[in-house]
Amino acid sequence: MVPVKIDPELCNQDGICAAVCPRKLIEFNPGDPLPRPIPEAEEMCIRCGHCLAACPTGAVTVDGRGAADCDPLQRELLPGPEAVDLLLRARRSIRVFKDKPVERELLERLLETCRHAPTGSNSQSVHWVVASGRERMDPLAGLVVDWMRRAVEEGRELAVRMKLAKVVQAWEGGQDRIFRGAPAVVVTSAPGTASLPREDCVIALTYLDLAAFSLGLGTCWLGYLMLAGKDHPPLKQALGLPPGHEIHGAMVIGHPRYRYLRLPPREGVKVTWL
Repeated sequence: MVPVKIDPELCNQDGICAAVCPRKLIEFNPGDPLPRPIPEAEEMCIRCGHCLAACPTGAVTVDGRGAADCDPLQRELLPGPEAVDLLLRARRSIRVFKDKPVERELLERLLETCRHAPTGSNSQSVHWVVASGRERMDPLAGLVVDWMRRAVEEGRELAVRMKLAKVVQAWEGGQDRIFRGAPAVVVTSAPGTASLPREDCVIALTYLDLAAFSLGLGTCWLGYLMLAGKDHPPLKQALGLPPGHEIHGAMVIGHPRYRYLRLPPREGVKVTWL
């Protein structure tokens, strides 16, 4: 079944659908009455929806979904460049949180936004694991610490470089340097069959990072868990990952205890212009 169909009653023959198709699966040559999918379209189409989103007359459907199935793009709600610049520069990694849970509705809202993050070949294969509450998070943090203990005992270079022995010592003394007392943790995974699983997960989690900040929440990326997740099967099992999935991102999320009032200076941009 050809995924892309064009309604001749609605099409104005502007050729936009052919121009925006990332894999050039729609032909529109001079003299053609309508754009049309090439024979390989059924096999090669990634259902990205570019043609559907760009058609000004709503003539395109993809797998039977048309303009009526899409949310309208309300451009008046888009932030200007100054607002986007401030959002990106003001976001900070949060490691001190209020003793307050993140509402389930907020987490669901964030994940709904992250559904729209780009993925390689439009695979949309990112899987989310969300854990909240100490009764669920402490066992996960303990598994990360178990991985650290093993790395320290084996004398791994990574354990020395990251000073994992100090993190283990802090845990044994009652300090959580894994999740920093946050009320929730979010983990992303993807199957190895995806074209860019790591990049897909990192982009999706970056969407969550910035969207959470816009809602007044704080986040911090979890390098310890991301490393342990690749090398400690008990942690992967505890997270209940789908078969064939690998962890490619992790982040705590919560209500920041403190407000940040200014933007500290940063080093200059490191760039090579060609």
